[in-house]
This record gives sequence, structure tokens and C-alpha cells, in this order.
Amino acid sequence: RGDTILSIRPLYEFPARGNKESTESRCAHCFARLPKRRPRCSQCRQTQYCSINCQTTHWTSRHYFECMKMDERAVDAACMELKPEFRPSLRMCVGVMRTMSFQTVPAWLRVQREAWHMLVTHRDKHPQFVLTQYEEIARVINTHRSDIGLDSTSDAIDVLCRSGCNNFAAYEPNGPRMSGYLCSPLVSLLLNHSCLPNAAFVYMGGMQIVRALDDIQIGDEITLAYMDGLQPRDVRQKQLSAVYFFDCTCDKCCGESARAQVDVLMSRALGVDGQMPEYLPTDYVQPPAIEPWVLRVIDILLAHCQDGGTRYGFDQGLLDCVGSLPPRNFSFAAYTHWLECQDDCLERISSECVSSNVRAWACVSAMYVLAFYACVYPPYLSLVGFQCLETSKLVWNTLVASEMSNEMPNEWVELGLSLDRVKRLARCAQNILRVSAEPSVSAEGDLSVESQVALLAGQSFVN
Repeated sequence: RGDTILSIRPLYEFPARGNKESTESRCAHCFARLPKRRPRCSQCRQTQYCSINCQTTHWTSRHYFECMKMDERAVDAACMELKPEFRPSLRMCVGVMRTMSFQTVPAWLRVQREAWHMLVTHRDKHPQFVLTQYEEIARVINTHRSDIGLDSTSDAIDVLCRSGCNNFAAYEPNGPRMSGYLCSPLVSLLLNHSCLPNAAFVYMGGMQIVRALDDIQIGDEITLAYMDGLQPRDVRQKQLSAVYFFDCTCDKCCGESARAQVDVLMSRALGVDGQMPEYLPTDYVQPPAIEPWVLRVIDILLAHCQDGGTRYGFDQGLLDCVGSLPPRNFSFAAYTHWLECQDDCLERISSECVSSNVRAWACVSAMYVLAFYACVYPPYLSLVGFQCLETSKLVWNTLVASEMSNEMPNEWVELGLSLDRVKRLARCAQNILRVSAEPSVSAEGDLSVESQVALLAGQSFVN
């Protein structure tokens, strides 16, 4: 668990853009958010970086053969002719076409290009509306081909079909925000999909690093999740069939394990009455309340990530907690209600002076979301770790605000709002993110996960 399985530079990658499509908001090398003063390539004057170190590393690793080969401003102009949702596809298509045309390239890129030719386009299986979208993107590319600097022999639709079902989204190594897009054919070829994968990747310093989320035995298949495993089973099956052109037969979808049984429960519909979750607040005046199963699931997660234990015991413990719950309290629909409640509380906290009840409801809803994450994701997935960390910070801030205003009800301990819970959640986040992310890395203006955990674990109240 936590070992690096594979590390390679993508065939092509580019950072996610900000609100203005023509303005880069992230480093071209590490995808970190750009500071106000940002270095840029001295030759093309278009590629921007978060630091001199990233600029130097990017040049020696790949930019030296990419620089001046394509006019990024022409790509920006082409993107503006398309709807925003199609612009990443155009950038990926143009970048792959350009990269495939280079004559002299390093060994790692030769490997990626060979893998690219082994990918299947599935062009005959794409729905007509998708092909129509690709045709529009290809038309714009062909219109700007000479300005961009592409040769005239590449088939843009073929590239779009091949990359459309083999791309990856990169996320910040110290947070759940998407930071960029990757095309890595070798990873696509080697690692198949599972809705409950035993590996995940992190994008760090221009490298796609695949790490083990669990102890993998010799002979076991290494898998990644091609889509969000929290979605109901029928939604996952339809999307995997429509986008990746296969029927998922992983254990979570077709097996009889404890996790497969939990997945069946999560995939239930609410029924014709459409009842809301039992404890979901209609307003934030009513006293906060939490169901016992939520705290039990969180305790199982904390114990597993702190003391170890088998996945079988962890999964069976989850099933024992949620197996008898009705759909209104445990289902994907119930999860979405609690996620909306969490987001609403966080928005209220950030925008106005709120009561202790709203802060407490924010903590409760965050714990519900964490419990759902624990039930559907691998325990060492980074998303679970980040939710642990955010919940820990929410509980701490709520306790501090209540201590300062002398509004800390005794009932809050029963909700799990305690200093001990703050510290255990923080340490759990640290253990998870050491496996699946980079907790020592800090984004511009943010503390690293390690620093946040150290602060939370060292807190105390003065009587």
C-alpha cells in the first residue's frame, strides 16, 4: 500500500484554464495555481510557470522539443469558436497531433507514442451526436491548421475518438480540485477499470504516478477507476458502456462481497414517495442530530486507517452498519441531499455571521458525506482523506466559535463534535493522504496537509 507502481510523463498534458479561456491560471509543468509574478518561457513567451524550478524542469524534460512548434495564441483563437465544454477536447487533439509529428524525441515519449497506436478508436461505436461534436471540433482545427502549425495529414476525428475514451483528469496533490488533463496511452493500455480500484494516480511535477491503494498480491490485476464509483450502479454501467464501450464486470458490480451488497443499497431508488433523509434539516433552527450509523462508519474508518486490519473486516463492518437502513437514509439520493446541505452550510458560514446551530449542522452534514465516502470508495483514496481533513477543520472551528461565545451545548459530544474527534480525523487524513496523495506539498497561499494535521493534532482548550 502506498508503493509507486508506475511513473511516466504523459504523451500530452495541459493545465485547466480559469474563467477566461485565453488566460492560463495554472503552471504548465506542475499544474499549480500561478502566482501574480510568474516566469514564462523566454523563447515562445507563451508558456507560464509557478516558479523558476518548474520552468527549468519543464524545459529539460519536454518543452525543449515543443517550444516554438505551435502558436498557443492560435489555439486560443480556435477555442473561442467552440462552446467552453468542447475546448479541452480541441486542446488535447491539437496537442496530441503536434506531439505525434515530432521527429527526435526522448525514450519515454517513444514508448507513449507506440502505446498510442495500440489504442482502439471505437469510431464505429461512438453515438452520432458525439461524432457530430467531433466533426465540429475537427472543422475548427482544420480552419486554423496553418496558423496553429499542424501538418495536413493528421485525422482530427480519429485523434478525438481515440483520446476521448483514454484521457485522464488530474487533480491537485493537496486538494480535490481538478488541475489539468492528461493523455497517457501506456497507463490506458496497462490498467483496466474497476469501480472499487486497488490503485490511483497523482500528477506531480509533470509525472503521472500510479500508486497502490491496498496491498496487492502477485497475480492480482491492478485497476484504476475510470469514473466516479459513488454513482449508482446503473448510471456507472451506462456511462462506461457509452464512453468506454465495455460492460463492467468488477466485483462491486457483479460480485457478492460485502462491498457489492453495500453498492446495491446505495443504488436503490427512493420510491414514489421520494422521502427525504430522516434527519435532514428543513431549516437550521432545529437542534442538530445525527444517526448512529454515521458515527459507527466513521469510527470503523478511523480504526482501519490507524490500526490497520483486513479489507474483509473493514468491508463487513460497513455492511453491518448500513445493511438494515431504508433507502431514504442510505442511498445515492440520500447522499446528494446531505452533500447539498454541507455545501449550503459552508456557503452560509463563508458569507455571513452565523449561529452555532448552522456551524453544527455543517459538521453533521460533513460527517454524513464522509460516511458515504467510506462506504463506496477504497479507504485510502485521496478524496476520503480530504473529506476527513475538511471535517476535522469544520469541527475544530465550530468548537472554537462556540467556546468563544459560550454556546457549546453538552449534546454536541453525542454528535461527535469533540476535540478528540478533531485529532483522530486529522491523523486519519494524514495516513490516507500519505498513501494516495502528496501531503507535504503546499499550493500557493495554502498550508500543506502535513502542516494542517500538525496544527489540528496539537490543539487544546485552556480552561
